[in-house]
Amino acid sequence: MVDETHAQAERMGAPRAAALCRNFGGALELVQGQWDDAERHLREAAELYRQLGTASGEALSLQRLGVLLCSRGRLDEADEVLGRALVRAEVALMRSHCLTRVYASLARLRLAAGDLAGADHFLSQGQEAAHRHGHCVTCNALLLPETVRVALANGRIDDAERAARELERIAATAESRMWTGMAHQARARVHAARRRTGEACAAFEEAAAAFAAAGARYDAARCRLEQAAQLGESDADAGAALAEAAARALAELGAGGGDVATPRPASTIGS
Repeated sequence: MVDETHAQAERMGAPRAAALCRNFGGALELVQGQWDDAERHLREAAELYRQLGTASGEALSLQRLGVLLCSRGRLDEADEVLGRALVRAEVALMRSHCLTRVYASLARLRLAAGDLAGADHFLSQGQEAAHRHGHCVTCNALLLPETVRVALANGRIDDAERAARELERIAATAESRMWTGMAHQARARVHAARRRTGEACAAFEEAAAAFAAAGARYDAARCRLEQAAQLGESDADAGAALAEAAARALAELGAGGGDVATPRPASTIGS
C-alpha cells in the first residue's frame, strides 16, 4: 500500500506525500528487518523533507535512520545522523515530540557505546522534552524502554521499576504487539536485575513471542539473547543453544555492536 501510494504521489508531483511514504515505509522496513531498503528509503525521506524545508519530517526520518545505524553497529554514523536530527528537531513545528524521540535514540546510542554518563544526560533531556508536551503516549513508548536500560546500567533499579510499570500501563491500553513486547522486555530486564531468573526468562519469552508476532525479528532476537544469558545460570546447554540461534538471527540481519550486547565500559564516538 505504501509503495502504491508513493508511486501515485510521484505521478501527481506531490513531494510531501512522497516523503511521507518513504518515511513511513522505511519505519516499517526498519521494524521488520528489511534494513537495506529501510536505510535507502529513510535517507530519501530525509532528503525530500530537507528540500521541502519540513524540519519535523526530516528530524523523524533521521531519528529512525540513526536507530537503524545503531542496530547495525555503525555507531559513528549513527552519532552524526542523530546530531543532524537534533538540529532539525530544535526548529521543528513538532519540536517537543521530535526532541523526545531524538533524545531517546541518542540515549540508546550512548548506551550502545558504553557511555553511561552520556546516556544518562540524553535520557534526562528526553524526559524534560516529554514533560513539556504532556508525555505523548507514542513518544513515551520509545523513551521508556531506554529509561529502563539506562537506569539499570547505572544501578537505579527503582527508577527502572517505575518506567517498566508505566510502559506496562501504556501497553495495556493499546492494541500493539510491539508495545506489548517492549513492556514484557522491560519487565524482564528488571527481573534480571533483581536476580529473579525464572521470572526474567518467562518475561523474555513473552516479549520475544510478541515481537515475533509483529514481524520484529531484531527485537525478538535481542530478547532471546538476553533470555539465553539468564538461562545460562541454571541450564547452560539450553542457554548456549538459545544464544546460538539468536546470534544466527542477528547475523542474518546484519546487526552488531553494543546495541546487541551488554553496555561496554568505554566510548570514543563523538569525542
